[in-house]
Amino acid sequence: MVHGLYVRETGSLSGVAAMNVRTGKEYWRYERPDSEPGVDTFDVSERTVVAAFGDGRLMGVDLRTGKPLWHVDIQHAEGFRTTALVGGQALTEAPGAVRAFAERDGRSLWTAKTPKSCPGVLVITAYALPGHLSVVPLICNLTSPDRGVYNLLLGIDNRTGRVLWQQHTAAPGLMVRGGEHTLVIPDEDNPPAIQLLDVNRRGATARALAQADAWDAVAGGGGIILSAIDPDERSVEYHDTLLRAYGTRDGHLAWQLRAPAGQEYGFPEIADGQVYVVRQPFLKGKDTGRRIRADLLVLDLSTGRLLHTLRLPAMTVPDESRGLDVRDIGDGAVSIGWRDDEGGVLIATD
Repeated sequence: MVHGLYVRETGSLSGVAAMNVRTGKEYWRYERPDSEPGVDTFDVSERTVVAAFGDGRLMGVDLRTGKPLWHVDIQHAEGFRTTALVGGQALTEAPGAVRAFAERDGRSLWTAKTPKSCPGVLVITAYALPGHLSVVPLICNLTSPDRGVYNLLLGIDNRTGRVLWQQHTAAPGLMVRGGEHTLVIPDEDNPPAIQLLDVNRRGATARALAQADAWDAVAGGGGIILSAIDPDERSVEYHDTLLRAYGTRDGHLAWQLRAPAGQEYGFPEIADGQVYVVRQPFLKGKDTGRRIRADLLVLDLSTGRLLHTLRLPAMTVPDESRGLDVRDIGDGAVSIGWRDDEGGVLIATD
């Protein structure tokens, strides 16, 4: 893995490129000059970049070389296209369905049909769980509100595409994984409580976990839910300066970590019993174009004890960004990207 590899949309928004964030040298670039309106979203694994184009094309590119691996053209209603890489599969929308393709060669793996009440589909993300189960949160009919917009959770056999169960859900964009068989989601009917969804091939069973300051879960795993909050709600600018960990069994506080003055945390991720989180300077709207230095912290999940610190290369703040978040962890690499910005992902290795 190249140290400091940064994957981003190209300036014309018609492709993706990878560059060295220390030197600015471009490793590779893939563009489709014929593509209009260009890249909607892309996702990155430890080996592959998969880009979803607005004209219905899904494209796989090798992360290390930029070599195009495959592409498929998918009929799709007018609207935003997404993609999610999970468990070696690239998921995206099709009319009245979710489709999955092999990450490395683009083979069509399965098609999962959505209910008749959900002909317009937006894939939010996907989770690969034990037992050949993929859980896919969707928004239905976002581009056709006259049909009734609602949120749906699908449990899919990721070998065949058979829909094992479906369940209405709240705020799929705020959902995080809390353990091998557990998803965490805010309980919109009883704020500030959160719900734990115990998930298997038979369905998802909800149980409440009420904590006054823990409903805004930002990550979960290994029986721990992480909540990043701003204790000083009187401030004009909101900054996540306190990282708290709660046990999923009893909801009790396991540990907390406060950021130094003038610094805040991005959204973390959990892998292999460790927490990966970026600690960075406060960012405000006027910081667009500013170069900042941040640190990647590695914490022990059970205790919050600091295990490692990695100084990240200086990076330029994009337009009105709210900071750097850890997006994914795999193959000894950590993917880090700007919040609310699809423009780039830093692949950091120690």
